[in-house]
Amino acid sequence: MLLQPCALLALSPSSLAAGDSLKPPNYITSPSGDFAFGFHALDANDTSNSSFLLALWFRFDASRVVWFATDAGSGSAVVAPGQSVLSLTTAGQLSLANPGSNNALWNPYTDPRLNYGSLLVLRDNGNLQFVASDGKTVVWETFAHPTDTLLPGQSMPPGSSLRSRASDMDFLVGRFSFNVQGDGNIVGYIVDLPGVTNPNNAYWNTGTCCAGNTTLFFNAGLVGHLYYLLTDGTKHNLTTPQSLYSSNNNRLFYQHAKLDPDGIFRVYILPKDTTGNGASTWHVMDLVPSDGCTKATNIGQSMCGPYSYCIYDANKRLDCECTSGYSFLDTQFRYKGCTPAFLPDSCDGKSHASEFKLMELPNTHWNSIVYYKWHKSITEEECQDLCLNNCLCGAALFDGNTCVEAAMLTSGFQANDTTTRAMIKVRTKRPPVLILPYVVIAGLAMLLLATTCILLVYCYITKKAGKNRLSAMVFTRKELHRATNGFSKLLGQGGFGKVYHGIVKSLEPHDVAVKELRSRDEYQEVEFENEVQSIGRIHHKNLVRMVGYCKEGVHRMLVFEFMPRGSLGDILFKSERPSWSWRAEAALGIARGLEYLHYGCTSQIIHCDIKPDNILLDDKCVPKITDFGIARLLNDNKVKQTITHVRGTLGYLAPEWFNNERKVDSKVDVFSFGIVLLEMICCRKYPSEDGLQCNDDASDPGMPVTLRAWVSDLIREGSIERIVQGDNSALQDLQRVERFARIAVWCVQGDPSTRPTMRNVVCMMEGTMEVYPLPDDPPRVHHDFPPPLSPSSGSGMIE
Repeated sequence: MLLQPCALLALSPSSLAAGDSLKPPNYITSPSGDFAFGFHALDANDTSNSSFLLALWFRFDASRVVWFATDAGSGSAVVAPGQSVLSLTTAGQLSLANPGSNNALWNPYTDPRLNYGSLLVLRDNGNLQFVASDGKTVVWETFAHPTDTLLPGQSMPPGSSLRSRASDMDFLVGRFSFNVQGDGNIVGYIVDLPGVTNPNNAYWNTGTCCAGNTTLFFNAGLVGHLYYLLTDGTKHNLTTPQSLYSSNNNRLFYQHAKLDPDGIFRVYILPKDTTGNGASTWHVMDLVPSDGCTKATNIGQSMCGPYSYCIYDANKRLDCECTSGYSFLDTQFRYKGCTPAFLPDSCDGKSHASEFKLMELPNTHWNSIVYYKWHKSITEEECQDLCLNNCLCGAALFDGNTCVEAAMLTSGFQANDTTTRAMIKVRTKRPPVLILPYVVIAGLAMLLLATTCILLVYCYITKKAGKNRLSAMVFTRKELHRATNGFSKLLGQGGFGKVYHGIVKSLEPHDVAVKELRSRDEYQEVEFENEVQSIGRIHHKNLVRMVGYCKEGVHRMLVFEFMPRGSLGDILFKSERPSWSWRAEAALGIARGLEYLHYGCTSQIIHCDIKPDNILLDDKCVPKITDFGIARLLNDNKVKQTITHVRGTLGYLAPEWFNNERKVDSKVDVFSFGIVLLEMICCRKYPSEDGLQCNDDASDPGMPVTLRAWVSDLIREGSIERIVQGDNSALQDLQRVERFARIAVWCVQGDPSTRPTMRNVVCMMEGTMEVYPLPDDPPRVHHDFPPPLSPSSGSGMIE
C-alpha cells in the first residue's frame, strides 16, 4: 500500500545552498516532485518523531527508500535524533550533526578539508548531487555511493557493492551483499563479518571472473533492463525487459532495482498513472538469481539454517519453514534455523525407539547433511528402524536403495522433483518417569503429608532436569562454590582460566567440571548469555557438552560434563602406548567432532587451539574436544579478538597466524589436527627446537627435523614400518597407518588452500575418499616456520 506520512513537511526548493540547513521532519523534493530527500521517520507509527533516517525516497510512496546515510564502520543506517541538523556551511562543508554532540553523525566524504561545495541539489532521476562553487563539478553524489538500491541511469563500476537490510523495515545491515568485483566477476555473498567477503561464502555469480573490469548499468532507456559491460566491449543482460514494453514506455513507469533482505536482486516497476490510487502496488519484473532457494555457498551455507528449509511466500519472497516438531531459534530472523520443540533422544545405553517416530517431509531436498552412517541395499522399513534405534540420528534420507542416518539436515528447499524421502525423527511419548511406590498407612496423617511433599519435589526436579537438557542451566556463584567445595579441587588451568571438580546432585551423572573464566576480560551481558546458550545447544559424541553457566557480577563460569580419564596428552606419550586400534578410532572421532564444529552448527565455530590437552576422555575412553567456542565469549569485540590476536599453542599453530594480515579460517584447525594425528600415529610429542632424529639408530643422531618432515621422508622412502617401530598392533595394520600418515601430511601443508577440509579429512580416514599422493617435498628446514612470537616462560600458549 502506498503511504505518505503526514508528519513529513516538504520545503519548496529542490536544493540547499551554502548557509542553508534542514531539520526533522523536513525534506526537499526533485523538480518533478517524484523524489524527496531529507529526514524520514524511522517508524511511521511513532507519533513522537524521535528517530529519523537521512534518506532519499519516492515521494508518493514513503516506504520505498532508495538511499540512506550509513555508518562507515558497520554499514547500518545512521539514526538521527529529532534535534539533528543537516547543514551546508558558508565555507562549503556538508554534515549531519546532533547539537548535543561534538562529533558529526555523518558526512559524505572521508576528508572534509578536501571537499567543498556550494549546492546540494536533488535531480529528477533521483540522484542527490553535492556541486562545487563552479556549478559543474560534482564533489559527491548518491549514484556513486549506493546502499541497497539502483535507479535508472545509475551504474556500478568495479569495486562497488550493494548491501541488504536486515528486513524491509529494519535498516540495520543485512546478511547479503552484491559486489561488482575488480576481477570482472559480479558476485552475491552471504556476509558473516562486516566488510569481509569470503570467496567460500558466494551463493551466486555471473561467471565472468578474470575478464577484467566489469561495469553494471541500469538502462534508463528501457524498462527493467540491467546489463553489464566487459572490458572487451561485449554487453550481457543481467535482467531482460519484457517485449510488451516499447523503448519509450520507460517514461510511463517508475522503476528501481533492490537487493532485498532475502538476498535476491529484484527489479520493481510501477505504472505512473496509478500512483494516485492507494491500492497500487509495485510489480517484480525480473529477479537475480531466479532460483534463490536452491543456492548455497561452497561451505554448505544456504538461505536457511539447520532443520529448516527454504520456501517462497505469498509475495514470492524467500522464507524459511521448520521441519516437523521443530521451532525457530529466532522468530524475527527465521533464517537462523530451528531447534527441537521436544526432548531429544538420550544416549544413555537404553533403547528409546518406542518414544519416537519418523515423520515424512514431502517435496524437500537437502543439499548438505551432517551424517553418521550410510547404508546401501536396504528397505525403507530397515532404514527407519536404524534411525529410531540410533540416539544420534535426527533424520533419515531414503532414495529407494540407499539410507542415510543424519545427525542434522541443512541447506534444504522445496522441490517437487526430488526422489529422496526425508523423514524427521520426532518424539511421540514423554520419557518414562519412575515414581517409587510408597505404602501409605491409614491414620498417619503426618506420613501421608511427608509422602506427598516428596512426590511434589521429585516431579519438580524431574521437570527441571528435562527442561535443562534442551538448554544450558543457569547457576549462581554460591551454588558452584558449594558444588566445588569452595573451589578446592583444581583439575587444571589453561589460557581461559582454571578448572575445578564439582558435584551437582540435580544432574545425572553428578560429577562436573567448572571452568572459571578470567575475570580481567570484559563481557557484553546479552552477548555472553546468547553465546553460552548457543554453545549449550551443541551436542555431539566427540564434543564435551556444556551443561550450564554462571553470570553473576564480574564472575563468569562454565559448567561441563566431567571427563574422568583426563586428556589425550596424559596417555599418548607414556612409555606404554595405547593400542593402535584405539588410537585410530579416537583420531577418527576427533576428526568427526571438528567436522561438526565447522559444518554442523548454526554459525561455524573455529576452535583455534586443537592439541592433545584439549581432547578429553570419558569413562569409556571416548575422545571429546573441549574449549570450543569459548574464545567467542572473551571481550566485547569478538571479531577483532579472533582476527588480530594469535590464539593457540606453539607447535600446533598454522603458519597463517604469523602473517601480517592474519586472515585465518577453519583451515587453522585442519593444520592443528594434522599435528595431533601425527602424534597419535607415532606416539611422539611434537618436537621442541632440538628436533628429533632422522635415524632411529641412537648412535647416529642425524640431522634434527620436524616430526612431519620425518614422517614425509619415511612415506616417500616406503619405510612406513619405521613410523610405528616397536608397535606390534600398528605393524599389523600398515595400510591404515600409511593412509592416516598421508592425510596428516596433507593437513599440515603451509598453504591453507592445499589443505583438505575437515569433511574431506573424515571421508579419507573412513576410506570413502582417495588420499592423493604427497605434494612435492619442500626445502628441508629445521622448524615448521619462524617463531616471531615467543611464549612467556613456562607456557606455550599464545593469546
